[in-house]
Amino acid sequence: MTRSLALGAYLALAGLSGRRGEAEPPRPEGPLLWVHGGGPQHLTAVATLADRLLPEGVSTLLTLPRRFELPPAPGRLVLRPAPFESGVAVRAFLEHWAPDVLLWVGGGLRPALLARTQAPKFLVEGAPEPGLLARGAGWPGLARAVVPLFDRALVRGDAGAERLSRAGLPEDRLEIAGPLDPPAPVLPCNERERRDLSQTIGSRPVWLAADLPMAELPAILAAHRVATRSTHRLLLILAPRIPEEAPPMARALGEAGLRVALRAEGDEPTESTQVYLADGTSEMGLWLRLAPVAYLGGTLPGGPGGRHPFEAAALGLALLHGPVTAPHGDAWARLDTAGAARVVVDAAELGRGVEALLAPDRAAVMAQAGWDVATQGAEVMNRVMDLVLERIHPADPMRDAGGAAFGTPVEA
Repeated sequence: MTRSLALGAYLALAGLSGRRGEAEPPRPEGPLLWVHGGGPQHLTAVATLADRLLPEGVSTLLTLPRRFELPPAPGRLVLRPAPFESGVAVRAFLEHWAPDVLLWVGGGLRPALLARTQAPKFLVEGAPEPGLLARGAGWPGLARAVVPLFDRALVRGDAGAERLSRAGLPEDRLEIAGPLDPPAPVLPCNERERRDLSQTIGSRPVWLAADLPMAELPAILAAHRVATRSTHRLLLILAPRIPEEAPPMARALGEAGLRVALRAEGDEPTESTQVYLADGTSEMGLWLRLAPVAYLGGTLPGGPGGRHPFEAAALGLALLHGPVTAPHGDAWARLDTAGAARVVVDAAELGRGVEALLAPDRAAVMAQAGWDVATQGAEVMNRVMDLVLERIHPADPMRDAGGAAFGTPVEA
C-alpha cells in the first residue's frame, strides 16, 4: 500500500465502527490545548504546563488511554479518557472540544485520532517503543502515513530522531530535546543556618544519608566504617525518614561506638562528632546544601523506595542509590545514564562509593551531569510553551521578540 492508501483504508475501517464514547463536560471558553499523554506519569508535567498557560488565556485538556484509571485532575486541568478509535467517537470528540493545538506526549500513535485532527500537532518524547502505532501496527505503510502528520517532533536523542525520519517525518521538523518534565523542585533552606553550619563543619569531608528508614541504618553504619578507613575526619549527616525514629537511631549509633550530635537537642557538630543526626526531613534543603555526596534512602534491596532524585541533583550533589528506584525509575535511569548517579547493592559498595566520590573532581563531574539532567525539563517546558503560543497567538510581536528556543535542530 502507498501511504495515502494505507491511511485511507484504515480510516474507512474505523468508520465502520459505531462505537461511541461518554458525554463530555462543557468545553472551556477560549483557546484550548489538547494534550494526549501516554500514561498517568505525565500528569504532573502537563499540570505544570497548564498552570503556565492559564495566564495566557489558554485552557488545557489532557486525555489518557482508556486502560488507565483517571486520577484526580489537579488545578484547572480537564482530564478525560481518550476517545475510542471509531470514526463516530473521534468526530464527536473533536467537534465538542475543537482543540487549537494538539500535543502528543509519549505513547503509541492513534491513526484515526491524528488524521481527523485539523489543529497543529506536536510530538514530545517521540518515537515510542516498541511500536510507533498504538492501533494498526500490522498495516504496511500506515506508520509512514501517520508520522508526517506532525508539524514538529521533540525527541530525546539521535536514535529517536532517526526512527521518525525513517517513518517519513522531514528532518527540518525534528528537534533533539529532553522529556517534558515538571521543573525540578528547589527545596528551601535557611541561609543563615547553612552559613553557620558550613563554618562549623569547616574543611571536614561530609556525606549525607537522606530520608533514611530505620531498616537501612545498619547498612549506613557499615558503609561509614568503610569510607572512614581512608577519610578519618569524615562526617555523616543522617536525616531519618520518620522523625520518631531519630531517638532509636541515636541509641543505635551510640551503641555502635559513634560520637553523635543531635539536631533536636540543639547540638552542633564538633571536630570529634562522627554523625550529625537530624530530627527528620523537614530541613532537607539544608542538608542537601551541606554535603557534596548523598545516598538517598529507601533504595537498597528490600527498601520501600525514596524521594525524587531531582531534588538533590538540582542542588549539585553526586548521588548514590540502591536498585529500588520506584516510583522514580525513569529519573534514576536518566541520572545513571548521564553518569550523575551510581547504583550500589550493599553496604560495602555504598562505603566504597562514598570513599570514591569524596574526591572533589570526581564529585564535581557527577554533580554537573546531574544538574544538567534535573534542569533539562525547564528548557523543554519553555520550548513547548513557545510552540503552543506561537500557534495560538501567531501575531504577537512582543512574544516573538522575547520567546525562547531551547530545542536543538537535527542537522540534515
